Amino acid sequence: MKKTLFLFTLALAFSLIAQAQEEPQALKYENVTYHNIVKVDFKPGTYSRIQEIMKIYMEAGEASGTKGPEVYWLMSGDYDIMYVWTLEGGTADLEWDWSPNGVKWWKALVEKMGSEEKAKDLRKEWASYILKSTNEIARRPIK
Repeated sequence: MKKTLFLFTLALAFSLIAQAQEEPQALKYENVTYHNIVKVDFKPGTYSRIQEIMKIYMEAGEASGTKGPEVYWLMSGDYDIMYVWTLEGGTADLEWDWSPNGVKWWKALVEKMGSEEKAKDLRKEWASYILKSTNEIARRPIK
């Protein structure tokens, strides 16, 4: 009886090992969207100016016909705000240094500011208000 139980346990162990060693199958995610999530912690005392610059940026987005991020002012944690961009082209959107929509937005910002130099100065000013930030990519199932 002990020998039979031992052989049965041994056979079960070998079958489990064999199953665990099967070749993995390629599996692509379906029915998902990808998102770029940026969280920013601004320097103290910059809230009013941040609001003004955000309004300029959003107006440039509207003028260029590009979709801006969803904006969430955070109530807890280490960051002040979270921006969520949907990657309309999926992960292929990550291959761009400047996406076509980013170029359209930049041209609209330059036009709104009156010159490329003023647009660059605004971006530098914006960056000067950032204490720290994170940038993450997320996947979300489509319901």
